[in-house]
Amino acid sequence: MSIWGFPRPSSFLNASAIYWPDVVTSSMRHDGSGPVPGFKFDDHWDIRPHASRISTITSSTLEVWHRMFATESLDPRETPMAYTVNSEAATVLASLVGAERFKNLGLHFSGGWPSDKNESHYRRGWGKVSTWNGAILQGPSFYCMNPFYQTPNATMKNQRDWAPLDLETLQPDEHPATTLKPSGPLIGYMRDYTQWSSGPASRRYRVAWRRMAANTGERTLIPTIIPPGATHVDSVYSAACDEDRHTVHAAAVLGSLISDFIIRSSPKNDIRTASIERLPCPSVDHPLSGFLALRALRLNTLTETYAELWAECWDDSYALDSWTSDSRTSTRLGLVERGWSSETPLRRASDRRQAQVEIDALVALMLGVSADQVCMVYRTQFPVLHGYDHDEYTYDASGRIVPNPVLVAYRKKGDRITLEERTHQHPAGATYVYELPFSTYDREYDMRVAYAEFERRLAEGER
Repeated sequence: MSIWGFPRPSSFLNASAIYWPDVVTSSMRHDGSGPVPGFKFDDHWDIRPHASRISTITSSTLEVWHRMFATESLDPRETPMAYTVNSEAATVLASLVGAERFKNLGLHFSGGWPSDKNESHYRRGWGKVSTWNGAILQGPSFYCMNPFYQTPNATMKNQRDWAPLDLETLQPDEHPATTLKPSGPLIGYMRDYTQWSSGPASRRYRVAWRRMAANTGERTLIPTIIPPGATHVDSVYSAACDEDRHTVHAAAVLGSLISDFIIRSSPKNDIRTASIERLPCPSVDHPLSGFLALRALRLNTLTETYAELWAECWDDSYALDSWTSDSRTSTRLGLVERGWSSETPLRRASDRRQAQVEIDALVALMLGVSADQVCMVYRTQFPVLHGYDHDEYTYDASGRIVPNPVLVAYRKKGDRITLEERTHQHPAGATYVYELPFSTYDREYDMRVAYAEFERRLAEGER
């Protein structure tokens, strides 16, 4: 809500995410002590009053919002509003105004295939593709830093009729199943797809993201790297730089909590070119960029179709890199070689989580956002992710996420859970025995540890 006052219409009070009327008046009287509020608290909407809920919006604030969210031609007084639960989150936005932007990377963008009711370019039909040239990707196919997230069921009942994939059993030569197939000769199909000055977009590795913005979901900005040959429909957007290593850098930054936070701070239906170009982006030549690239590559290069990208981005320092903490992982980060193999990608859930946590810490540090600030952003602006971390994402001793049926039995019996109850078949087919002890992880703690370690490496000149 906003309260406008005259005769100074450019100065007003603003409060976001107010779910109970008394919160406003109580926050106006609050002394500012205690933890800052977020969207949720104890699995309910956060209705705790706090002075940080009330922000005074001035012309300077509007200028910050204008530089973060609007085009240059728009009058600052007409700029889109920013919706942050507390003033500390608004301070993070203000601190990023002077940062370099994605626009400076020289990205080329593609909106993919438009809706094709006449089936001139693609038709509806389920099946696994034998080559990436026939793969037409949709939003549910991938998730953040994971190009093999889900597969459509052959029944194709509706847009939710998808099943999760198992990265542990994913084959090196795996190709996706799709519900859309190219129509007509492949030559004409590829010719009619997005063309860039450097050539057809479909010949490049690209960072792709779901166009539709899930503003209140676990994540809003959901990017991954897709390989040459693949195309996508307009529910997905994609982009690439002239150099593949720059594209990897872009994917890593877009996959961070900080980028996601900025996107969801100004809610929108779609995430297109303008939204991406305005996001802050640290230099590809930053001393910490190598650490960022390795983690993004090990998350995305899940099959041999990414072997060329892995080889092109390879740096000998990758083999010397290490996790900022070994207590959450089952794989050595630096146990990699120049040539891609089935051991190159991270497959266990705990390893992938740790890589994502370290990407979040790295991007924050590279953009000048403090450890306290990135943790505050996570805690207050990402209620679904925060809730999953505390209640749903439970890991076994092998680093796998414990499935819900096993978790239900464990919550009833604790360590008395039987072997049979700890055994469960993944929807993709493999059967696993989930080993005790089961644990949940503290993302804030892990981000602080990672941040401090990368600060040390930066100060000591490690790359």
